[in-house]
Amino acid sequence: MSDAFRSTDVEVAPFTRASPALDAAGGPVPGLAGATTAFWLATSINPQIAESSPQRVAADYAAFSDFLEGLARHSSPPPVVLLSSGGTVYDDRARPPYDESSPTSPRSAYGKAKLALELQLRERAPRGSVVVRISNAYGPGQPVASGQGVVAHWLRAARREEHLRIFGDPNSSRDYVYVDDVAAAMLAVHRHIGDLPAVINIGSGVPTSLQALAETVLDVVGDSSLGIEVEEARTFDVHSTWLDVTLADTALGWRSRTSLHDGLAAAWSAVSRLGDPQQ
Repeated sequence: MSDAFRSTDVEVAPFTRASPALDAAGGPVPGLAGATTAFWLATSINPQIAESSPQRVAADYAAFSDFLEGLARHSSPPPVVLLSSGGTVYDDRARPPYDESSPTSPRSAYGKAKLALELQLRERAPRGSVVVRISNAYGPGQPVASGQGVVAHWLRAARREEHLRIFGDPNSSRDYVYVDDVAAAMLAVHRHIGDLPAVINIGSGVPTSLQALAETVLDVVGDSSLGIEVEEARTFDVHSTWLDVTLADTALGWRSRTSLHDGLAAAWSAVSRLGDPQQ
């Protein structure tokens, strides 16, 4: 995302655990204090980790709480853009697609963790702050993490000439959005900050079944000898979820531009060139 901003001459000040956004006294460092927009992308959890490690969920919550508290010490804090999960916070008992007014009642620990951060933002963040609920993002350089990122897992399997493994019903659907499109959406959020609704969905707006995704991966890879294996669903998997992204078009002038085939081809090219995705 930083590269996408820099390509348009937007000044970026990235913060990490090694280069924190808050000073020793708990206030914002100069790069944050003078920012127009503060994006919160920091997390140490994914769906599987959230189920098994409640202490890491609590640590994520505390880190965001400290961040908001630090901003509150500044006389003119920037609005905060919280990247949340469009695939897990909505109530999957409701029928997709989900728009921003759809009920939120996540059953996974990950979805509950993301919704808890959203609540913090609504209660404590500076005026003009926004929750961006992103669907299943994918693209070149995506790390292989246990319990998350089916595209990265399948591209690594294809690189190793292994079968693709589907957990649960092959007909269950997800919303896959290419990473460059997500970066373009965040740039649009930055440009419109202060004049946006409180919650915005970012996704392709198109449901893709796991079966169709696997078949598209095999088509991109071009190896008909690879097969597809189906295994039992995991406890944190939802059946089908995809987003209504009409508001993103209206409020940001944004739509996903990259087709699933083209996005997978770009991700596969990176894996072919660089080797297995980072683990």
